[in-house]
Amino acid sequence: MQQERARALFAKYGLTLESHEWIAAPALPVNIQRVERPIRMRVHRTCHRCGTTYGSDKVCAKCEHKRCKRCPRYPKKKNPAEKAQAQAKEAAAAKALPKKKRILTVATRDGKELAYQPAKQRVRRNCHKCQALFIPPTATICESCRHIRCTKCPREPAKLNKWPNGYPGDAEYDSEIEMERELERSRRIWRKPRTRVRWECEHCNNTFLDGSPQCPGCGHEKCEKCVRTPIKRVKMQPSFDPEVVKSVEAKLKTLQVQDEEHSSHLSVEAT
Repeated sequence: MQQERARALFAKYGLTLESHEWIAAPALPVNIQRVERPIRMRVHRTCHRCGTTYGSDKVCAKCEHKRCKRCPRYPKKKNPAEKAQAQAKEAAAAKALPKKKRILTVATRDGKELAYQPAKQRVRRNCHKCQALFIPPTATICESCRHIRCTKCPREPAKLNKWPNGYPGDAEYDSEIEMERELERSRRIWRKPRTRVRWECEHCNNTFLDGSPQCPGCGHEKCEKCVRTPIKRVKMQPSFDPEVVKSVEAKLKTLQVQDEEHSSHLSVEAT
């Protein structure tokens, strides 16, 4: 197709194209990885005199006006506060999106891509009675002797620091866990007893219903004169007797005088 177009172009201008002069384009690989680059905003400037859009030069092509600060810009330039707000929104959106994990792939001779997987530890469980392998390793019953997997059946590799009393799925281990759960459920939790408050109407002595401000007998609204059971406790503020305070201050003064006399006596003896 390209060769035919080239021949037609050459014939238009009276030229000839030989087959040996044609240079074929190199064959591109089929799988080309695209390079991701950040999106850039295209900025347009227009002349504030005639409204013509500026090109690559900073001089208007119509009125030859040199671009200045009055020439409008699209999009408008953001101030520092708007820039900070936009950056905060972008950061919040980036945190909300899940991070893409980079998968390492290896191409085979057939052209297929194989993803690299991290190495995993293979776990094996043997029956302690017949030494047969549990297939699959998550199985709980031995196929050869029908033994139920227990804590005595060895595990390779062993993880005694994490599961010293057995592994999940073992019969004895599961029974112990169930017993512990039942003990936690049956364990009684002590809570502070709460007193139920009741109000009686001052007119008909009927008890108010819970959450209702009106008496069910006479329709009287709950007020301060209605009887409350138990009586509300009033916090007593500590009161000090002024005479007691004066006597304590006098004693403190006498003690200070005695301390000063004692210190002066010691200083005289030292000299």
